Amino acid sequence: MLSHTILILKTLRLAIHQLTTLLHTYLLRHLHKLTYRPVSNPKTIVLIGASFAGYHAARCLTATLPTGYRVVVVEKNSHFQLTWVLPRFSVVPGHEEKGFIPYTGYLGGGEGREWEWVRGRVVRIITDEGGSGQGWVEVEGGGVVEYEYLVLATGAVSESGLPARVGVEGKEEGMKVLMREQERVRRARDVVVVGGGAAGVEMAGDVKGMYPGKNVTLVHSRERLLNRGYGVKLGERVLKELEGLGVRVVLGERVVGDDEVSVRLTSGEVVAYDYLVKCVGQRPNSDLLRQCSPLSVSETGHVRVRSTLQIADEAYDCIYAAGDLIETDGIQNARAAFEQAQVVAANIVRSIKGKTQKQYRPQWWEAATKLTVGLNKSVAYIGDGAAELVIGTTCGEDLDGAMVWRFLGAKPYEDA
Repeated sequence: MLSHTILILKTLRLAIHQLTTLLHTYLLRHLHKLTYRPVSNPKTIVLIGASFAGYHAARCLTATLPTGYRVVVVEKNSHFQLTWVLPRFSVVPGHEEKGFIPYTGYLGGGEGREWEWVRGRVVRIITDEGGSGQGWVEVEGGGVVEYEYLVLATGAVSESGLPARVGVEGKEEGMKVLMREQERVRRARDVVVVGGGAAGVEMAGDVKGMYPGKNVTLVHSRERLLNRGYGVKLGERVLKELEGLGVRVVLGERVVGDDEVSVRLTSGEVVAYDYLVKCVGQRPNSDLLRQCSPLSVSETGHVRVRSTLQIADEAYDCIYAAGDLIETDGIQNARAAFEQAQVVAANIVRSIKGKTQKQYRPQWWEAATKLTVGLNKSVAYIGDGAAELVIGTTCGEDLDGAMVWRFLGAKPYEDA
């Protein structure tokens, strides 16, 4: 009981800290607009990728960069793809456009003055052999952007696409992908979901919640759901909720065969399906860095970083990385990506000013999460290693999409 009381007090203290941080950032942004002066030929900080880590790092930098520097964001997608709604929108029709949020509103004013947005795909990083990793990025089609500092926030890619990733770059095409997936789910009778992480849990629950008459089986290779980075109680609660919905959950089994109408498990059991969804197999999108610094890419493809979030190769002090592509002992989610983005932005400014770099350490609150377990029910979780709190709550069909749009500087649900 004492440990739970301590956790509640720590959570309240964290909430106050987050509110004061938001206020401090707000004041910094307004002060920066008064003090920042555009100059000809400013030095450039290039950010590759604008999902949670890259987009937030860009916001932090545009509020703190000294005169003489600017931010250039290079992003291949037309819109911010809100990944945590994809399992829901792969099942439930009528909300597809809400998963694609117009870019640039999160950065506020200052385009062309403090920052620039480049829509495109970076195909190569070219480093200057005489520096600390400074160089150029080459954008598909022939464009080149010189940089003084580089931030890699290219995230992860999913070989199987939905529900983890859309797999396309444009909004209209992405909406069509979601609608095709909804139709596949609607027509199916026997659904098999492979992978008991967050996406798999939510996908299984949403299918069963939307279509109670379908047979839904969730197969997970570990002995409990949500094993990586989360506490035991969350996995136990989610298992109870899914089984209450009528989802069959198979733990400690792997899929070892697939003949397009059924999967075979390690136990020899054969499970029939006419819709199979794989919520496994994401890999870090680190190919760009492998070209110029293979020492900084692990065997799993993750980017090795120092505690300062500079890449591991000390010949490249001006290159940083954050988000799902980095190797970390912590959990990989939006909250962790935001924390890393703040450290990266602060360290770039510190480097410019000749100050000591800050250290990033995964924090207990980064694992705080909210997961859906059916269409109208969710569980909220927070734990600090000594205690866990799992609280049942409700959720709207669009998963608070409007709130996220506003947070990212866009008006729900109007496309710019």
